[in-house]
Amino acid sequence: MNVTGIIMECNPFHEGHSYLLREARLRTGADYIVVAMSGDFVQRGEPAVYDKYFRAERILHAGADLVLELPLYAACGSAEYFARGGIALLERLGVVTDLCFGSESGDISAILKYAEYASLLDSAAPSDESEAVLAGLRDKLRAGMSFPAARAAAIPGYPETPNDLLAVEYCRALLSSGAESASKGSIVPHALPRIDVPSATTRRKELLLERDSLREPGPVPDTETPASQLSPAYPLGPDDFSGPLLYTLRMQQDHLERYADVTPDLADRIRRLLPAFDTYTGFCGLLKTRNLTYTRISRCLLHILLGMDQTRLDDLQSSGMALYARPLAMNRSAGPILSSIRRNSSIPFLSKMSAARSLLTPAAYGFLEEECRAEELYSLMLRQALLHSSRCRDDSLLSSFRPLRAAQRRIVVLDRPQRS
Repeated sequence: MNVTGIIMECNPFHEGHSYLLREARLRTGADYIVVAMSGDFVQRGEPAVYDKYFRAERILHAGADLVLELPLYAACGSAEYFARGGIALLERLGVVTDLCFGSESGDISAILKYAEYASLLDSAAPSDESEAVLAGLRDKLRAGMSFPAARAAAIPGYPETPNDLLAVEYCRALLSSGAESASKGSIVPHALPRIDVPSATTRRKELLLERDSLREPGPVPDTETPASQLSPAYPLGPDDFSGPLLYTLRMQQDHLERYADVTPDLADRIRRLLPAFDTYTGFCGLLKTRNLTYTRISRCLLHILLGMDQTRLDDLQSSGMALYARPLAMNRSAGPILSSIRRNSSIPFLSKMSAARSLLTPAAYGFLEEECRAEELYSLMLRQALLHSSRCRDDSLLSSFRPLRAAQRRIVVLDRPQRS
């Protein structure tokens, strides 16, 4: 059985994702495609523009067989943590044979070369070459460069485009984990050239600018198949979370250093500028410096908002990043791969949330509770956005909204004939 894994945010779903799913199946001859997708909060340090169940359903309609949720700390982490969490989740299923990802260059040889080079920096016994690179990185960071710029300057030829950078991290994670699958040995990476379509960033901006003028509730972007109305398809942006963020910063301002990625210098800067807080995005811009990118700051603020403690991240890393597999959506005809996962997986498969406490260790259950709280916050702010929207003159949109806790117990199931 050939099983291809794909890691994505799908924020929002667009034709580039559809192309990747089609090409991945063709390139690898996949019998099944498993997608590890970010949940309600994403790597840029923002809420996803649509909730995770709506996005997971779009992925199913585009040809995937199973969509799993990335661990929260990976989904909201830097590219390194995002890649490690995704690879760990796919690897621990015990069935994934191939990994496909989008790339600006499409050059898997170059991507693997830089992944191997980056892996040298992780070595417990660094070489003279890697020590020299680390020294160069430190010098450029002290000179005020951001980390991405410093890395590009210290390692000649290192990719600078977002998808190639992430591709390097995927391969670096494969190299560091060994990524053994149950059936064919090491997971084989494939770099698929990206097609020229409007970026997800452009799509998000358009959706948020236009959301109050949308005439019909729950439009389904870039697909001909209607949504199943599990939740309103209503876009959210960072500024919808400005109130909870300000409250959290006020309450935790004496303890900011405890949160993931928040340095003492950034914590001091947050405290100093907090009286000038206006919105989530505005505060990110206010905090931005020469060597602290907007995305890095946004991610740190999200960690504070969601209560993501640095010691918890360290514990998760030491445990392997992925402690369970939480399905968000599945094709009803994908029974064989589900059976194979249950036989081969080294982590529990949470097909029923009601069974989670009995299946998970106390530590793993604690991380699941954090994910549920994050989901509940997203659900609450979605309802608040709907209440304040001019679209709510029509009660039909709100009437389709499910109770907060119900979202934590549902899985999208799509009826689709088994492929021959």
